[in-house]
Amino acid sequence: MSRNTAGGTIEFLNRILEAERAGVKVLNDLMPKIGCERERVLARKFLRDEGMNCQILKTIIENAGGEASKDTGDFVQKVESLPGIDEKMDLLVKGQEWVAKQIRKNRDTMMNISEAMLLEAMKIQHEENVDALKEIIDNEMNGSK
Repeated sequence: MSRNTAGGTIEFLNRILEAERAGVKVLNDLMPKIGCERERVLARKFLRDEGMNCQILKTIIENAGGEASKDTGDFVQKVESLPGIDEKMDLLVKGQEWVAKQIRKNRDTMMNISEAMLLEAMKIQHEENVDALKEIIDNEMNGSK
């Protein structure tokens, strides 16, 4: 996609930016409530990843001549509406999966190779985060914390 027809790509990147920003907020709120040390360590890593991704996305958008959204995705309200930490962590997994899926679906709309590579790395990071969190959750469910 050329820089001249980047509107759809900017919109997509802003949706992902808003989702990453929501991830930062959710993780900040969840970390003090997480009882499992392994989950807390992983949540801290997720938080660093999400913050870094926000900066990367903002830079890509601005380099493309777009304006980075200042909004936060509705994921925050979805997580806050859940009663327990387990449900919140399950939704966190789904949120990570959603970002990876959106990048997979939209990878052909990237504006240049370096931006596509950054987003591919972001996708892989989310997939790895999902796998790691699922493993911890499965271990907890099976009693081996």
